[in-house]
Amino acid sequence: MNPRRRVIRAASPWLMALGLTLSIPAAAANPEPGASGLEEAAESDSSEAFFTQALSRAQAPATSLAEIQRLLVPEIRVYRPEGAGPFPGILLLHGCSGPTPSHESDWARFYSERGVVTLAVDSLGPRQLDWERVCNLETLTGRERAADILAALEYARSLPFVDSDRLALSGFSHGAWTIWEFLLLASDQTPALGLDEWPADGAHGVRAAFLFYGPCLEKFSVPVATLVFQAENDRYIDEAACIEHARQLQRDPGAKGEEFELHVFPGATHTFDHAQPNPANLAAGSVHDPQATRTAQEAIERVLKNLGAPASSSTP
Repeated sequence: MNPRRRVIRAASPWLMALGLTLSIPAAAANPEPGASGLEEAAESDSSEAFFTQALSRAQAPATSLAEIQRLLVPEIRVYRPEGAGPFPGILLLHGCSGPTPSHESDWARFYSERGVVTLAVDSLGPRQLDWERVCNLETLTGRERAADILAALEYARSLPFVDSDRLALSGFSHGAWTIWEFLLLASDQTPALGLDEWPADGAHGVRAAFLFYGPCLEKFSVPVATLVFQAENDRYIDEAACIEHARQLQRDPGAKGEEFELHVFPGATHTFDHAQPNPANLAAGSVHDPQATRTAQEAIERVLKNLGAPASSSTP
């Protein structure tokens, strides 16, 4: 085992059946008015409370999947391998500061070389949202943004070169939070914030989720192979809740398989996989960690093989 990381493999993502709850410090369970922004929350070590407060007050205007698609689909960037396909497809969800072109192209190249179509979804640009308001959880929380996944999945399934039965999701920071919210909502088919219903084919074909430096939340019950990648020196996300989450799964005698896998990289920071961090990342003290990035890619590649994607020895 790589000495620079801790890996916890839990038995199953069928978390609702296991009766797990979110591991939050007492201050987060009953949040007091305090931090007004993400940076202040990070400085006071109260990020968990900050997320809880944001969700308790989150609102979104009523909308529809058709309206979200009208906004987002023209701006979705599609990267595809050579050939006719159909190929497995993956949605890429950026963090709260918006897409970073070099980061997106690095991951798109990684997936394309492994026979996977990448659909990069921009949730901010089409809405003309200020990224700082998104990072401060004043608008577009993960529970609302989950509708973007529904809209993008529907678009992906319409593409003739994408196999609608072999789909995956990958999110970074706010994008990882969004995917976890999506899996929670899919568990009991609760509509995303702003929608009035969960679509009939909502999570159809989604078989894997790759979550980078996002919060570990409540239990979900959809059978999706989930890899979680956390950084030990992340100023925004505390890996403790994720570790406890995975350990509870390990302890469950009725769990089967190896569907939830947590990697914690010692010394790594938020956005450790950005080879060219954007200004917001740099201001947050993020440092590129090539070794942690390669290790995450190797773990993802093992899951991709189960989706029927061809293996590749090259990395971006």
